[in-house]
Amino acid sequence: MFHAIYAQNFISTLCFSRNMVPVPFIILYLKKLATFLSQRSAWATQIMDLLFERARRKAAPVEEFQWLGLMLFVAVPFPGTGAWTGAIIASVLGMPFWSGLSANLVGVVLAGLLVNLLMNLGLKHAIGTGVLLFIVSTVMWGALRGVKKSLNTK
Repeated sequence: MFHAIYAQNFISTLCFSRNMVPVPFIILYLKKLATFLSQRSAWATQIMDLLFERARRKAAPVEEFQWLGLMLFVAVPFPGTGAWTGAIIASVLGMPFWSGLSANLVGVVLAGLLVNLLMNLGLKHAIGTGVLLFIVSTVMWGALRGVKKSLNTK
């Protein structure tokens, strides 16, 4: 039991750190790479346009709240909402480097904690917790939009 806890913590730390390795490079160099490749090939231009269009569609809620939106986007452990997609969104939105990196970092930590929690709860409790988290996140997004609208009208 004692060694299993250390092994689980080690594996979680390893997964977290490996997930974050490409994030700074994506944030810093994605647009430069896209420009470079687009100048070389029409095929690369089509691929980059597709990538950026897809990122812009996913970035709609993130764009509204910037750091908080990106952090929550990355923190949701669904396919396509991880740190790499978050880094692409940060690059597409032109977020400052440290802002994009820190939002991804906090989001990855929260997603890892959430997945570990759900795995340790068991299937029955994990489903209930997932439904509760969905309701809480929906209410939170609505409240944030309301606060933002009230601040913009003043």
